Amino acid sequence: MLPVKNKNYVHYEDQHKLKTKDLSVEQRQMLIRLNDRLAGIESDIKKECQTLIDQLEKRKSDCNDWLEWYEIECCISYHLREDDPGYDEDSDKMLIEMRESISEGCWGLGMGDGKNHSKYRHTDFAIKDDPHCWLFNCLSDRTDLGWINILRIGNMWIDIKVICQKSVTL
Repeated sequence: MLPVKNKNYVHYEDQHKLKTKDLSVEQRQMLIRLNDRLAGIESDIKKECQTLIDQLEKRKSDCNDWLEWYEIECCISYHLREDDPGYDEDSDKMLIEMRESISEGCWGLGMGDGKNHSKYRHTDFAIKDDPHCWLFNCLSDRTDLGWINILRIGNMWIDIKVICQKSVTL
C-alpha cells in the first residue's frame, strides 16, 4: 500500500520527536490496539473485495458481457482524532492517504493475508513482539509519519473502487 501525495494533509509533527525508546506503556498499548483494529479492517476489506471479484469474474466469463478486464482500488485515508490539537472541524483532517490495487483478482503485497509483516522483530521496535498486519506495516514502514503522527489517528475512511475495462479496436 503506497502513500498518495496530497496537499490537503494536516501539519505533521516532527517524526523524530518521539522515538521508540520514549514511548510510554499507554502509547504502546494504543499502537497495539491500532494494529488489532487495522487487522480486522483488512479482513473486512478482503471479504468485500472478494465479493466484488466473484461478481466481476462471473461477468468476465460471460461472452455477452461488456466487461473484459477490471481493477479494484482500495483507498484508505487516515484522519486526526477529535482531541488532537491540530484538529479543525472545518478542514479535511487527513494525515495520510494510501492506495492499493487489486488487479484481476490478484491481491497486493499482503492485505488481509494474516501474516506477520513486522520487519523489526529483532530490533527495538515499538510493538515488536506483536504480529503486525499489512496496514500497520504500511503506516509504520512506508510513510514518514513516525510514532508521534501515527498516534494522532482517530478514524479512517475507506473507498473501494471498481474500474471496469474493455479494449475496443476501431
